[in-house]
Amino acid sequence: MDDISLLEEKIESVRQEMYDAYFNGADDEDVLCISQKLDKLLNQLHSLL
Repeated sequence: MDDISLLEEKIESVRQEMYDAYFNGADDEDVLCISQKLDKLLNQLHSLL
């Protein structure tokens, strides 16, 4: 697998983690932390494209 594919899989995993946290009642700070992690991954992907 190439770097982009691995990064895309990680993005989907973190996105699902964020949705799960939100819908399972995690507090805003936890969801924000996951969202920031997702933002960093998306920025990494953008820089590779």
